[in-house]
Amino acid sequence: MVIAAGQGRLFRGPTGAPMTVKIDGTATGGAYSLIEYAHAAGAPGPPPHVHEQHEEAFRVLHGELTLDIGEQTLTLGAGDYAVVPRGMVHRPYNVSRAEVRFLFITSPALDGFFAEMADLNAATDGNPPAEALKELGDRWDCVFTDLQAGRTTTRMVNESAEARSEIA
Repeated sequence: MVIAAGQGRLFRGPTGAPMTVKIDGTATGGAYSLIEYAHAAGAPGPPPHVHEQHEEAFRVLHGELTLDIGEQTLTLGAGDYAVVPRGMVHRPYNVSRAEVRFLFITSPALDGFFAEMADLNAATDGNPPAEALKELGDRWDCVFTDLQAGRTTTRMVNESAEARSEIA
């Protein structure tokens, strides 16, 4: 299988920026998915979360990605890699003044989670009810650790209008 630049399944990622699933779980028998994503300058990314049954590996294509893993904060530049082991609370985000573009692998595949998150964000204008976010996370092994009891919504879409405008 060859996936050329610009090819793959494109939709709005969890924080609002365009996300491209380059290789999905169907192609790998569920073993992994390969996804290309970006965060606009200053984008806070997704809330802290944990996967008990999944690893994630990140490779920065350009820019700088900040990645909290447990108590550690890493800054990854172009060409750098990092692995998030199962069970570690983590959050990828961008504190720099330029966009960061990166690839990440989820093992087993999590592309279905991101597709469902895109649908949930679209249906709620990026403000899903906390209970819906918890339910989605429970189905896909993604526990958002900062969901506050009694809070009705969680702001997921946090990318700039320019980043969001790339998808019709």
